[in-house]
Amino acid sequence: MEKIQLPPQPPEVTLPVVIAGSLIHRRENYMTLGAFGIMSLQPPIVYISSMKSHYSNEGIRETGFFSVNIPPAELVQKADFCGLVSGRDVDKSGIFTTFYGNERSAPMIEECPINFVCRVIRTVDLPYNEVFIGEVIEYYASTECLDDDKPDPDKINPMVLAGPSYRSLGPAAGVAFGEGRAYRARLKRERSG
Repeated sequence: MEKIQLPPQPPEVTLPVVIAGSLIHRRENYMTLGAFGIMSLQPPIVYISSMKSHYSNEGIRETGFFSVNIPPAELVQKADFCGLVSGRDVDKSGIFTTFYGNERSAPMIEECPINFVCRVIRTVDLPYNEVFIGEVIEYYASTECLDDDKPDPDKINPMVLAGPSYRSLGPAAGVAFGEGRAYRARLKRERSG
């Protein structure tokens, strides 16, 4: 494969789409983000990165909590809308059916099959963004998206942001850790053979 060098820029790769929830002056607010990731499995630590100008940041700083909601592809219009408008100008509290867990510090979205509440453990100040690092303290899944009590990606149907478009997941490319083990076994056979 031939390579060319491009100027430094955000890579146009697929990014998971999430809707972060926060309380601002005791009102639910939501913002759509393509900057989310898992930092640690034990304890479960995630991050969201939000431009400093986003209204939701105020609520996250005020309460110390945020929710992460994984929207299915069917919510593409509502999710995109939440990323287009600011909670300063538009009341986004009625766009979704809101529910709360035991903590009651961050609103979650009933229509999203996966939801979790995070307690902020650190905020990283970048030139244009704030990165909120949070420990997952509550985790919820809709029963219809589970298979043997584990979330099934096909039933969740999450969206990813790929450059200028939202996309759904395609078929599985392989089994995590199984494909590498098969490759390792093949290498071992080839070297001993």
